[in-house]
Amino acid sequence: MTTEDVDVYEQLADMICEEVFSGGPKTPAFLEIMRLQFTEAEAHLALQIRPSGGTLAQLAEKTRMKKDKLEKMLYTMADKGTVYYDQGPDPVFRIIGMAGPGFVETGIWGGITRPYSVRLAKAINQVMKDWTIEKMCQFGMPYQLVWAGPKTLPPGTDPAHNLAEAAKNAGHWSVSLCPCRLSQWVAEPGHHCEHILETCIQMGELSQWTVKHGMARALAYEEFAALLDKCNEDGLVLTGNIHNTICNCCNDCCTLFYGQNRGHRVLIPAPFVAVVDEERCNGCDKCIPPCPVHAIKDGEERRDPVSVDADACIGCGICVSACKAGFMSLTPFVRPVAEEDRARLYGMLAMLEAPAQDAASS
Repeated sequence: MTTEDVDVYEQLADMICEEVFSGGPKTPAFLEIMRLQFTEAEAHLALQIRPSGGTLAQLAEKTRMKKDKLEKMLYTMADKGTVYYDQGPDPVFRIIGMAGPGFVETGIWGGITRPYSVRLAKAINQVMKDWTIEKMCQFGMPYQLVWAGPKTLPPGTDPAHNLAEAAKNAGHWSVSLCPCRLSQWVAEPGHHCEHILETCIQMGELSQWTVKHGMARALAYEEFAALLDKCNEDGLVLTGNIHNTICNCCNDCCTLFYGQNRGHRVLIPAPFVAVVDEERCNGCDKCIPPCPVHAIKDGEERRDPVSVDADACIGCGICVSACKAGFMSLTPFVRPVAEEDRARLYGMLAMLEAPAQDAASS
């Protein structure tokens, strides 16, 4: 069978699965995303652009298209969330990957805006589950950082462990609808998550791209910082700060917890643990239901203080926000395995980003 005999969407799916880190898996739902998000002409163009991409001049030479026609097509694809480009004077255009930004996000970051958006959301919902278990959970190491809610941090916390401070110099912030939550709402009406929906945060150049193409709402820094606290108070776990994306995850429908709840090591805990003031805790148990990892246990007798399983706790601070009486708090907690996982993750990301940087400068 020649290349010409293979469906262009099959070729496109193969390219994403083979060339994008953690790409795929190539399932019927993933092929559905390809067919919905790309016209046939766009799919053929995407095969030439590839994830490595190129400047407008480079791609015009490669595709033998006139620059004005090619540029119009590239920006149309960017509106659909299939082409990403940096914000420099001579941007490099690339076919996006799976996440941050990727196919499981961009098509519905802006909501139900196209005639095929409902079908797309349903396909994304299935792909997220397939991709999480078949790809992301097969690394042999956790891959997503947990951050404590900024307001729940103990006094004197290193600013490097405060997400509001760590992201302060990004220069641009925005928020989109959570693709995990929205796709579940569409795919499973009546059985869906009830957490707030507008929680997917972008920063820096990615943020500028999402706002420009109608996928996100721009935020002032103060709004961004307030949103982190709002999400934590709503019971959402702050995760990420990788590739300029921050997730706010629940254990109802988030892909991270979809893997974590099935026994895979997905999350790298924050360097804190929840502690209870046993002398003051009245056992009201309001901190128990919001805990996303079930690390808080009820006392043996009514009104006995709750207890915290330090090994299960991920240091997110949700219980601290839930305890309005102030009997719960976070304290620094060193987990040697988590620190090792954190170092491995940053090392892996540095290796992955180096080829992309080299390609952009060539």
